[in-house]
Amino acid sequence: MSSLEQLYLVMSSVADARRRLVRGWFDGSPGAKDLDLLRRAEREIDEWPRRNSRFVLDAGAGRQIETSLSYELEELRRDILFFEQGRSALTRRLSQQLPGFPDEVQTLVERLCDCFPPAGRTSISYAPIRLLVTDRDGTTNNYCGRYRSSVQAAYNALFLCRFARLAATRSVILSSAPLDNGGLIDVSVNLERTFVYAGSKGREYCSENGRRGRYAIEPDRQELLDRFNSRLQQLLDTDENEIFTLIGSALQFKFGQTTVARQDVDNTVAEQKSQRFLDAVRRLVEELDPDERFLRIEDTGKDIEIILTVGEDEHAGDFDKGNGIDYLDHELGLELEKGGALICGDTASDVPMARRAVERSAENQVLFVGADDELASQVRAVAPGAIFVSSPDVLVCGLDRYCNDVDHNGRNLPRSLVKDRGDESRQNKR
Repeated sequence: MSSLEQLYLVMSSVADARRRLVRGWFDGSPGAKDLDLLRRAEREIDEWPRRNSRFVLDAGAGRQIETSLSYELEELRRDILFFEQGRSALTRRLSQQLPGFPDEVQTLVERLCDCFPPAGRTSISYAPIRLLVTDRDGTTNNYCGRYRSSVQAAYNALFLCRFARLAATRSVILSSAPLDNGGLIDVSVNLERTFVYAGSKGREYCSENGRRGRYAIEPDRQELLDRFNSRLQQLLDTDENEIFTLIGSALQFKFGQTTVARQDVDNTVAEQKSQRFLDAVRRLVEELDPDERFLRIEDTGKDIEIILTVGEDEHAGDFDKGNGIDYLDHELGLELEKGGALICGDTASDVPMARRAVERSAENQVLFVGADDELASQVRAVAPGAIFVSSPDVLVCGLDRYCNDVDHNGRNLPRSLVKDRGDESRQNKR
């Protein structure tokens, strides 16, 4: 029988192949062997046993989980299509899958051109967007049922890297996920030295040149989080709760924060059981920090996030992405006050990041993905002129298409940055 561990091994090899494909695309080399690896991975996963149209995976200790693996398979199929037949074939597939996709992408490009006019500039150093700061999951990347296998698609990386190189002076991916050890860097396949990666809501980062930093945590707060983590691990080591280490975000010990899944996109766990686990985690926090001085809980419905506070006791508050972007600004000189930044998110946890950017300059633009009416209202309260799109696919393809409107007028750019690789990619077909 197929297993979760087997899935993670396959996706790890897929991640390596995608990184080579991305480098090869920009260098103009075919990468036929790596494309074959993606084909084999897609066939292998698709042949795993199913029950009621869902894959059955061995989770160890006699446990099984049923899941769709829709993210892993669909992104593999999109990558194969892109490298075999080019950008236009991928666009046709997305248009078939997403109602109104072409019109929405075009509308986004027009809005971006209004906010960041690209035309009439011929300087080789000119980039219309001074700074991109974006969340990953649900924003530039489609959601996956398991974080460890949510490996970025190669076409997605190509589009984002093309945008980062042509249209933005600097680009930051700011995520709630940890930076390493199954975190943000491990599931990303972008070109090296192209993005700043910031994990744990911005408490830790790796810059384009590999420089790393961490937001200072007071020893007493860290000691409390360590005790909480130890007790949480004991709670998860029981047969009743082990399932929460196998689904969705699973268990992530981040820097200054811990995340544990209580549900996933496939609704693998019964709601009553999920709620019982949430209540147990809340009781544990209350036991260790009865005055709520150092630990706060944020429940997303899928994940439980236990966050160390910042500030003095009477002014202590959650460390959010607003704090994170301030820290990154201080460490890396993002200069939000200069304006010209595009800030992208998809959940309420991204609103503090948007708020901080707009407070620093009204010329910073906010964009949200997949927002419902309640979230859209929160975003508009912070940024009345915010842009809204329906899916990560619209955003990423819109960013790629925007590059076509950046006026090169004689700029001597690498052909791989400005052309549709469809004809060249077809040489990879068997």
